[in-house]
Amino acid sequence: MKVQALVLSQSSSSEKSSSDDQSSKFAQSGWSSDQEAQLASFMNRFGTKMKQKYKEYNGQESIETLAGEKYPDDFNNRTFKMCSDNSKKTETINIGWDPSLKKDYDYHVVSIFNCNVGNPEQHITYLFSVHDGQPVALVDQTTNGSDCMVKETANQEVRTAFANIFEGNN
Repeated sequence: MKVQALVLSQSSSSEKSSSDDQSSKFAQSGWSSDQEAQLASFMNRFGTKMKQKYKEYNGQESIETLAGEKYPDDFNNRTFKMCSDNSKKTETINIGWDPSLKKDYDYHVVSIFNCNVGNPEQHITYLFSVHDGQPVALVDQTTNGSDCMVKETANQEVRTAFANIFEGNN
């Protein structure tokens, strides 16, 4: 996957918090090809462990789920809603493909992995995103309807791996 990594610039202000520095650094640099390679390696190991085969979005050819979603095309063609397991409430979110972290989205998707489970319409699609400068591993398992329902994955292994890669902690 070709992702353009921009040169990191150093913050001259010592008054910023570590979190602000991290957010600022990634806002300037974007998601790198090294980070993508690390995530792809993790997803390969994770998929093997879970007996699932994940396909990585390569930046050119769309990924299609068994439910008919096409990534990243559907970011422009569908409404995305955030849901939670604890509530039936949903909230429309502004999400899009943006490894450079430069576009006007609330959720900047930097990497996409999909596993078509085998049964009609069943899939697990991870949308690795940055929201407010923080890594968020979203999962889409939508099976029908015009809206795409996403939520933060409950899988702690995936969440931790993405956060560590995002923050540069191998």
